[in-house]
Amino acid sequence: MLFIGHFSLDEIDAEGKQKHGYLTSIVDADNPDNAVAKFESHIKIMKTNTREMVNVINVYIEEILRIPKIPATPIITRLQFSDGEFPASISHSLPGIDGDDVEVFGFAPDVETHEMNDDGHFIESKPFIIFDH
Repeated sequence: MLFIGHFSLDEIDAEGKQKHGYLTSIVDADNPDNAVAKFESHIKIMKTNTREMVNVINVYIEEILRIPKIPATPIITRLQFSDGEFPASISHSLPGIDGDDVEVFGFAPDVETHEMNDDGHFIESKPFIIFDH
């Protein structure tokens, strides 16, 4: 059975600056307890082996979704809003993945290079869909 785990993260960088992030993971498991154990094991491995997670100090389970079969029509697995304008952040798709089993579409492999201008400011993303309001 397919399980999707949504987690939040606390991080303190080398200068002592606090950050907060999110992580989503997917796994095949027989039951929720096995899924949680697999998520925990994988997150611990990623913490020691992945540059993006080296400064993580806490991981919180936000939710675990159990999906008995792959849906034929799309479903939203997470929707979150924050107050104010879009906050400054860095996102990584498939950190630590080397192989052809899973692919990511729509993002440049080097996010920092892709999203930053020569002047150090980030390039604003173009909307995928624009709704009238």
